[in-house]
Amino acid sequence: MKATPWQRLRIEFSASCVAALFAASIILAQCSSVPPPDPVQPPPPLGYGALVADALKKFKDYSTYSNFQISGLRWVHAATGWNWLVCIRYNDRGLVHFYSFFIDGNAIANARYDVRTDRCAVQQYVPFDIATGTAGSTTQPLQQPIY
Repeated sequence: MKATPWQRLRIEFSASCVAALFAASIILAQCSSVPPPDPVQPPPPLGYGALVADALKKFKDYSTYSNFQISGLRWVHAATGWNWLVCIRYNDRGLVHFYSFFIDGNAIANARYDVRTDRCAVQQYVPFDIATGTAGSTTQPLQQPIY
């Protein structure tokens, strides 16, 4: 029994669909979002507060910001690879903002406004003195005698 042109077209179409599905599965397997294995975690960078404070001072309208607070360092995988992440919470004209800094070695690899995956909103914060770059206390303004 000889195959009709319609049957040959159906066989060729199904074979091309199987080949396309196989190629798509191979391509999609290469796009998995599984991060690479966690390398050996280096020690936290010393003086990261000064790095962050210097970067914040370069922000536009920096003088309108107040109540700076800093989170603890976290070792995370980001678009720039494995980095330390520190979040800053501050007030800008009455609105609370979060900003993320990714630190690689002794340099800031990336900085951005907080996105959901940074999880800055759920971190614990301590006061951050932007003048000295130290966490835990703020520089108190000199108060004149009241007498």
